[in-house]
Amino acid sequence: MKKIFFTILLFAFSLAVFSQDATLTAEEKKQLLEASPFNSVYPETILKSADTYFKAQMGLYKEGVIPEKEAHLVALGTSAAIKCQYCIPYHISELKRLGATENEIKTAVLIAADIMKMSTLFYGNEFDLEAFKKLLRGE
Repeated sequence: MKKIFFTILLFAFSLAVFSQDATLTAEEKKQLLEASPFNSVYPETILKSADTYFKAQMGLYKEGVIPEKEAHLVALGTSAAIKCQYCIPYHISELKRLGATENEIKTAVLIAADIMKMSTLFYGNEFDLEAFKKLLRGE
């Protein structure tokens, strides 16, 4: 039942996030593109929604429950793991602005590498997931 509920919830969320915006005027489009160079990557049909969503997501760093520096350390580790050539310099820049040390930055990247390594080892060797969960529970 939970899976059905979450599937419906995800579908409804997708409709809301990816629905088409009302047609933009040339002036509205110009303002959105001037507001952020990142808005240029979205189709005009969702440009206004994308701008709103991006601004809300950026709030996760400055106003979220995880302190800003730690949020960027998490993001850097994730960026390194997925090899995002745009994200890595952005998060390093933000981390330096926030006073992160080189060791903190390197540690975030090393943690990402360690997770990728261990995941590859367990997955590639078909380590039994249920047996793994039992080990974690101390069974």
